[in-house]
Amino acid sequence: MAARLLAKIIFTSGTVLVRSIQMAYKQAILQAESGMGAAAGSMDIKSKMSPIEARKILGLENVETISKEDVEKKYNELLTINDPKDGGSEYLQIKISGAKHCLHNALKDGKKI
Repeated sequence: MAARLLAKIIFTSGTVLVRSIQMAYKQAILQAESGMGAAAGSMDIKSKMSPIEARKILGLENVETISKEDVEKKYNELLTINDPKDGGSEYLQIKISGAKHCLHNALKDGKKI
């Protein structure tokens, strides 16, 4: 009885796993064909990030006035810390780059950040 139940659970789990892999593969193919790959995802981060969020990411939320030099200094510092070669995260590097671009654009446009 227990063996039959265990076999049924394993079979059902395997079926669900195979179906989810198939669905993920189909979605990946559709995204690749439509150009929605990783590059599009990083562009999305840059374009929708607010200057307030960018300040938090770069650790500049408590600084009263921000210059491009401040942004560059924190950007380089955080990029070095999060280098994937040293065990850092590529995702965090993308967020850090997005924050830098957001703040540079805000400073260029003369927005109060």
